[in-house]
Amino acid sequence: MKVLPAFQWLTAAVLLLSLPACQKKPEVKITSAEPTSFEAVTNHLDAGGNAYLYLSTDAICNAVSGKLATLGPELIASGKLDDASKAKATAAWSSFSKIVANSGIKEISGFGTSSIALAPSYYQIKWVTHHYPDKSSGWIWKLHGSTPNALDFTAYLPERTAAASSGNLKLTPIWEALNQEAAVNADLRQGLDTISKSFESATGLNFASILASLGPNYSFLVTLDESRPTPLPINPSAPPVSLPEPGLAIFIQVQDDVLINRIDTELSKNPMVTKTDGPDLKIRTLAMPLPVAFLRPTVAWKKGLLMISTNDQLLRDMLDVKAGKKPGFAATNAEFKKLMTGLPTTGCSFGYVSPLFQKTVTAINQAQLEGNKITDPTAKKFLQFLYQSIPTKAVCHVVEETPEGWISTSHQEMVPSGK
Repeated sequence: MKVLPAFQWLTAAVLLLSLPACQKKPEVKITSAEPTSFEAVTNHLDAGGNAYLYLSTDAICNAVSGKLATLGPELIASGKLDDASKAKATAAWSSFSKIVANSGIKEISGFGTSSIALAPSYYQIKWVTHHYPDKSSGWIWKLHGSTPNALDFTAYLPERTAAASSGNLKLTPIWEALNQEAAVNADLRQGLDTISKSFESATGLNFASILASLGPNYSFLVTLDESRPTPLPINPSAPPVSLPEPGLAIFIQVQDDVLINRIDTELSKNPMVTKTDGPDLKIRTLAMPLPVAFLRPTVAWKKGLLMISTNDQLLRDMLDVKAGKKPGFAATNAEFKKLMTGLPTTGCSFGYVSPLFQKTVTAINQAQLEGNKITDPTAKKFLQFLYQSIPTKAVCHVVEETPEGWISTSHQEMVPSGK
């Protein structure tokens, strides 16, 4: 009768001794034999969401660079060209290769993106284009300038804002890169000189000086007023489509008054232009001989800023919002405030797209498609299906330029169908 308890104790001992053999083996961490920017890129991404990607671009960039060195000569040699044409083609390819090599594309060490839901149907999406801090000599890294002021444009947004974009872009680095190569390429030199002389002949202004004076900030605004439905002739063969009344404004930062003075001189020659001059603001509005109430093309400027809009009232509304005289979109629109919460407060690029803007664009595309008599009916049905399948969403994004490259952060909220 005592054998059973002894057997039970023996069985328990065997089971206990066998437990270590059932334990999970320690994970072996594999380290890449080739250096990558994985940690530098993924430090800026959000893990655990619905999308996550890292790509080391060192090998890709080196492969593309090596291919560029041989592709051009191979194509030129295979073509039926005379000696003179081959010489020009060889010089053109050589210049193209050098401009690409000096652009900074080879300095990109990695790319990454992630998407994570901050709430149901509300996502944060990031994109990272990385370079090491000591590898940023290419001209693409100089395009944004040194002042991350793109979000300053949000202070101008009126209440009817449907889409807005603001970004920094310096054109001079591109022009300088082209001219540097033109010093050893006669055909390129001739082409650049032709562009400069044509511009100067048409405007009386120096092309290089104007490029240097523009920017670095350019901003763009679209307003849509649903309380003012406007029939617009989208398709000549169909009745006008009723859409929210549109408005458009473009702001360009300028470093001097050379271009502004030239514009003012030309507008002064038109008797249909109305002038309004204040101590800090000059406005020129063109009366249009068209029965379109919202279309009164307007050019205005104040110190350091050139402004163009579809009508003078839109421009005045934007300036009043900036001055605090009228409530602005950034302060009153709950959707916009939600999207901006948690995004960087400064950046070299900013963008906003509303659901209303997307719906309006879709309506325009559908109206154009319906009136298109050339497109095959089957293709029309497929395109209509695509238009209806594209999800409507509200989007805000900000791009930062850091010592390690560009980081884009966006918030997107999906809008249920029917709203």
